[in-house]
Amino acid sequence: MATGKAHYGNTKVKDFFLDIYNAQTVDDLVSPGTETQQHIVTPAQAHRPDKLSYDLYGNSKYWWTIAMLNRNALVDPIRDLKAGTVLEVLTSTDGI
Repeated sequence: MATGKAHYGNTKVKDFFLDIYNAQTVDDLVSPGTETQQHIVTPAQAHRPDKLSYDLYGNSKYWWTIAMLNRNALVDPIRDLKAGTVLEVLTSTDGI
C-alpha cells in the first residue's frame, strides 16, 4: 500500500474552464467584418463537433466556435448536434 501525502491540495482553482479562451459573448468572437455562413450537419458529423470542425476548418480544435455561435440550438454540443441541423459557422478561423 502506498503512503505519503497527495499534492493535489496545493493546486490552485481557477474560475473558468480550461483557461483557453474567455469570450463572454458571441460579439467577442465575431468581430465586425467577420463572415459567417450556414452549414447543414451531415450524418457523419452528427454528435461529433470535432469532426464538424475538422471538415470545415481542417482542425478539430475549433469545435467551440461552432458551439458558441449556435449556443441557443446546441445546449449540449454533442447530443444536440444532429444530422439536418442548420448551423451558423465562421467562413474562416483566421484571427481566433
